[in-house]
Amino acid sequence: MLESRDESVGKWISTLDRYFQMFISRNLRKHAIGPGQLHFLMLLYQKDGVSQNELSQKLFVDKATAARAIQILEDVGYVKRIPCEKDRRKNLVYLTEKAIEIRNEIKNTLHKWTDLLTQNMAQEEKSILILLLKKSTANAVHYINEDVPDESKSRD
Repeated sequence: MLESRDESVGKWISTLDRYFQMFISRNLRKHAIGPGQLHFLMLLYQKDGVSQNELSQKLFVDKATAARAIQILEDVGYVKRIPCEKDRRKNLVYLTEKAIEIRNEIKNTLHKWTDLLTQNMAQEEKSILILLLKKSTANAVHYINEDVPDESKSRD
């Protein structure tokens, strides 16, 4: 049975993503950080000094997208690329002092977003939401990593 548009999981996830992008754009505009760069900064806050390739793999984006985001962050002074000593063909991406200075503000902005999404929810509901989102993400990752063929092509 087909689900109605209002009951589509994909619709609601897509809607949340669009609103998240607007929220980040509004709240981090003064730092010249958009949603496209935010995820790179967050990974670098967790582990500084990683290759562009590793960043693209962890964020599931192509190398060109990663290069553009890193270039934007470099242009505004949040990261610097330094050739890897072991492999000069690789650049390692490091946070600058400017990026470290705004780390808490970025974290607070993300906490505010989470608080907005989960207001009027009991703790149990929040836990269930996280659990279901993790399961959905695992399903999507598994599907993509298994390289499952497009089912619409095999229905002939």
